[in-house]
Amino acid sequence: ELPAGETPTIATVSDAAKLKSQAFFAQAQNGDKVLIYTQAKRAILYRPSTDKIIEIAPVNIGNNTTSQPPAGQ
Repeated sequence: ELPAGETPTIATVSDAAKLKSQAFFAQAQNGDKVLIYTQAKRAILYRPSTDKIIEIAPVNIGNNTTSQPPAGQ
């Protein structure tokens, strides 16, 4: 089930061979879609040709920390 109340960022896998070293993309094929839900912190690898979800992984996008100058400066 997809996260509710959020529109995902969608990308298309165009060169699966370059991504095979990353666990999330190990089974990816060209033409697969990556749906990234930033609020739900979830990425979904979807294959339209078979209408199946191939992989789901947690994501942490964004900078949750603020830069602080070193003490004494």
